[in-house]
Amino acid sequence: MRGISIRPTAARQAINGGTGLSERPERDFFEMDIANHNRKLVHYGKYVFALSTLLPFRLGKKKPTETLSTAELLDRYPRRVKLRWREEAGRLPVKSPRQAIKSDRTDDLADGLVMEIEGGWCHGRQCDWIGIDDVVLSELHRCDGPLAPKAVPGGWLNPRRIRRAMTTPRRLPQPVRVAGDVVVLNTSGSHNYFHWLCEVLPRLELVRQAGVLQADAYVVDNYKPFQRQALDLLGIPSDKVIEPHEGLLLHADRLIVPSLATTASRRRLSERLQSQLKSATNPPHAQPGRRLYVSRRLARNRSLGNDAEVAALLARHGFESHCLEQYTLEEQVRLFRDAAIVVGLHGAGLTNILLSARPIDLIEIKPSNCDRDYFQLLANEVGASCQQVAASRNRWRGSWHCPLEPLENAVLGAIAASETPLLANHTA
Repeated sequence: MRGISIRPTAARQAINGGTGLSERPERDFFEMDIANHNRKLVHYGKYVFALSTLLPFRLGKKKPTETLSTAELLDRYPRRVKLRWREEAGRLPVKSPRQAIKSDRTDDLADGLVMEIEGGWCHGRQCDWIGIDDVVLSELHRCDGPLAPKAVPGGWLNPRRIRRAMTTPRRLPQPVRVAGDVVVLNTSGSHNYFHWLCEVLPRLELVRQAGVLQADAYVVDNYKPFQRQALDLLGIPSDKVIEPHEGLLLHADRLIVPSLATTASRRRLSERLQSQLKSATNPPHAQPGRRLYVSRRLARNRSLGNDAEVAALLARHGFESHCLEQYTLEEQVRLFRDAAIVVGLHGAGLTNILLSARPIDLIEIKPSNCDRDYFQLLANEVGASCQQVAASRNRWRGSWHCPLEPLENAVLGAIAASETPLLANHTA
């Protein structure tokens, strides 16, 4: 199927006409076919790149250094930047101070909003370089320069920092023009199920509220099974999806930019996924109050060495053991919709508490060296209680060990708490 064709001349005239800006030399824009663009991409684990743009050496324009907030952008470009929709949704929970590093978004938007930028541009896999002319939107911009020195902790000899230094170009690639409305959805960590469900897809709900969901193109990942399944469920056709990478610079007629995800947008996403699968999530044999153990015995990293013992202990208390890597998104929605208690090692599978139709009890087996509080924050958002059981290990990079006695005590407490309302209703 042939993708959307780019019309550079008409798009350039629409942007330059009547803006009141000083005339600048016109740049040459490539034409892009979306289907052909996606077909030529190379996927290696979490990395996405095009062979033609793999090397960091470019002859293009230097990356801009001026950043403007949303308010400043609206003030400077009143005719080209519009605020399409806004909600009072509260601030997105931020990471704990221990997790904060220089490259984090420290000025997250307090409210959910959707902005339209005429002649806007978007660059990079994380879509954090978004701007107009030679300025960058500061709220979505992660790095202060072409390479933030402290973007990766561990010093100058950290292998991740060396790789970042070698693969982060200081110049923008040759731009491509996309006609029509282009919605930007991707953000950092989009390859991970947690970030995908909690940070990427909720931005689509913001766009839906703004009434511009039927766009001409969407900039978002679409190569992993759970990504394709989710976009299909939410009505995003695959032939309109542009997969971003570090060698891609898009110039759109109208760039639709939602803010970062909010609590309200995550709740709407949960409701929409459940409604889309209503027939599948309400089978005749539905079991309200299910107790689930999310096992990571098939995971490549961060697994429990005594997983069999943990599963056996939980089975005595009526828990079902599941490896979510074997399930489709529809099956995971069906599984978690009627869950009452969920137990699992810190990992992406616990994100599915967002899909529960009722407040649940979450028991997170947390590695001793993990200071990320993602699931505790998520539990607070969905009205779930959260207990944590510390896991330990004897050697570096070894399997983790969950103490059985503290885990059983936490399980018994959760069972008692979940059964108390039932007993009260029965007595009444």
